[in-house]
Amino acid sequence: MTNQELIAALAKRLGWTQRQTSDTLDATVSIINTNLEDSNSINIQGFGLFETKKKGERISVNPVSKQRFLIPPKITLAFRPGQTIKDNLKKIEVNE
Repeated sequence: MTNQELIAALAKRLGWTQRQTSDTLDATVSIINTNLEDSNSINIQGFGLFETKKKGERISVNPVSKQRFLIPPKITLAFRPGQTIKDNLKKIEVNE
């Protein structure tokens, strides 16, 4: 699903214009981004938890040259789905 498809589906469901829906979605994403940049976690009931995690520096080895190098610390985004999503995904049949 693309951003435009999401906006169209939300606008139809809410009875809003696509412009109103786009502005609301942009504001929501902006608030989420700001909170994640401040290392705050975001729990959306029925959906899941977004949080930042700090990975420490570590030493890695190039498998070809066997040269060791330092990987600097970084902050990553983690998502843990809520129980509702987990339960819904268990109900879906896998077609192989």
